[in-house]
Amino acid sequence: MKIDTATLEQDLQAYTQVVADQVMKTNFALLAEIIEVMIQAKFKGKKIFTAGNGGSGSTASHMANDFLKGCRAHNREGFNIESLADSSAIITCLANDFAYEDSYSIQVRTKGTRGDVLVVFSGSGNSPNIVKAVEAANEMGMITIGFSGRDGGRIRQLCQYILLAPTDCMEQLEDMHMIYEHAMATMTRQTLEDLWGMEIVRYPRHPGKIKAALFDFDGTVSLIREGWQDIMIPYFIEVLSETPGAEESKELQQCVRDFVDRLTGKQTVFQCIRLDEEVIKRGGSHRDPMEYKAEYLRRLGLHIAHRHADLKAGADPEQYLVPGISDLLKALQAQGIKCYLASGTDHENVLEEAQLLKIRELFDGGIWGALDTQASNCTKTQAIKRIIEENKIDPTELVSFGDGYVEIELVAGLGGYTFGVATDEVRRKGINAWKRRRLLEAGADAIIPDFACPESILRFITEGVR
Repeated sequence: MKIDTATLEQDLQAYTQVVADQVMKTNFALLAEIIEVMIQAKFKGKKIFTAGNGGSGSTASHMANDFLKGCRAHNREGFNIESLADSSAIITCLANDFAYEDSYSIQVRTKGTRGDVLVVFSGSGNSPNIVKAVEAANEMGMITIGFSGRDGGRIRQLCQYILLAPTDCMEQLEDMHMIYEHAMATMTRQTLEDLWGMEIVRYPRHPGKIKAALFDFDGTVSLIREGWQDIMIPYFIEVLSETPGAEESKELQQCVRDFVDRLTGKQTVFQCIRLDEEVIKRGGSHRDPMEYKAEYLRRLGLHIAHRHADLKAGADPEQYLVPGISDLLKALQAQGIKCYLASGTDHENVLEEAQLLKIRELFDGGIWGALDTQASNCTKTQAIKRIIEENKIDPTELVSFGDGYVEIELVAGLGGYTFGVATDEVRRKGINAWKRRRLLEAGADAIIPDFACPESILRFITEGVR
């Protein structure tokens, strides 16, 4: 028997073209809303369930796979998701002992909790087991999302979000459901590239015991001095380039960037001390490091003057704060966790800027900044140790947040839990990959981009769960 493959080819093209044309009539605004619901559920620690029959059951299963594994942005954990269609033993047990129409609703009632999400796929929207599952989820306070076609059937009125494939053809609408599923997974992963959440290296050893929280200031709490490295590093390179033994610009840049980053978190004068050492190493003359510091602060002052002026004129402080920090500080206080601030920035400047940002009173444990001195007993390390000793803090009951080596290395070494705050200070969202790498090298237990999900961070600190 001969098959007319030329005609088949034309028919295949025609079928695909119809699907392509029809799928572009989709309500993409609604699909975007559904993605937002899914992401919010993830950050609230909720579970997602999927369900369907036949080909729709396969789509439900495929979605669970894509959101668990395929949405692991930057190697972080995917979604807590389960396809209710995947266990033939459970399905046949419930169908046999009760009724097939109860095969999903019983699972929903057993496994689901308020705030969880149920996603169902049904071409007709009338499958009894899907209808009963949605009804059960609604009763329990879950969020219900449906993908259907034609007129949407019974679930059109039951689901809180219902997306209809714009076709009456069952095969085509199932094609579209897979397109929607893959589009959601792809766009969700892309969105999570910036939203991040928590990258956990080690879980807390003593969840629920945290009684104190220690914060760095610049880059962790405040963005007033955003761009300070773009002032310090070129200035230091300029100084070194004038020495008799100066290398090529690229080598100088690497040298300066390495020691500036390594000393980030310590008082500014320590970076200036190191600069003086590098000058001498290249045949230059010794200078008092405080002179280097004064010139750096002069240049930095010009860079940030308009930010101080904005705040003094009544600008919204949120634009100069790492997202979510105010809410986290308030949540920690409400939980009875004292908040301390230890900074390498000069003490008076920290106090002034904390006041301008309207967060000074949120550090109920106190604020420690650098003193205008080179004395070794005035280091940030010593300040942190003093905070711990004077307030009788058990280091295992301490959590720290910082974007520099000092607090990460010290608190981790004492047995506390450390969050590396790898904020992209320019975009105010997502991760600065360079910061992330350096903070992991310093021994951070977890990496966060900011504090935009304070409830997740607090839950993790107090309960040890995501």
